[in-house]
Amino acid sequence: QDNRNYTYIPGQPPPSLKALRREFKEFEEGAPPDSNEVWLNWVINRVADHQILGTLQATLTADDQLWIGYTIAPMYWGNGVASEALRVLLDELRRRFGAHPVLASVDTRNLASIRVLERNGFTLLRKEAAAIRGEPTEDFFITFHL
Repeated sequence: QDNRNYTYIPGQPPPSLKALRREFKEFEEGAPPDSNEVWLNWVINRVADHQILGTLQATLTADDQLWIGYTIAPMYWGNGVASEALRVLLDELRRRFGAHPVLASVDTRNLASIRVLERNGFTLLRKEAAAIRGEPTEDFFITFHL
């Protein structure tokens, strides 16, 4: 629920723990049956003490685009958690979907996330105008080939 996680994404922090639980329940249930999508969602859990460090998401859309996203709790930023989690995610997607392009979008100001994606082999496709809570910004669209 840390506001820093929402600096570069359009969403808002859940207003309560109850709302956060409801959001996680929706993630757990997966895509609506009539959507023709596949939603894959994981919690990043440190093995040593089961501390939750963040989340990973992958969505195969009805038009066969494979999008990924991740959120890391700010107290774990800069410790390699995002890079390690992204490597695990890409391995899992390769296992499930074979040689399929993976897409991500990232606010051009989110330099840490851009570095994580670049270090893991993602390359720039294009830059597009975007908005976060009504404020204009730009997003990079980035791809990776499994």
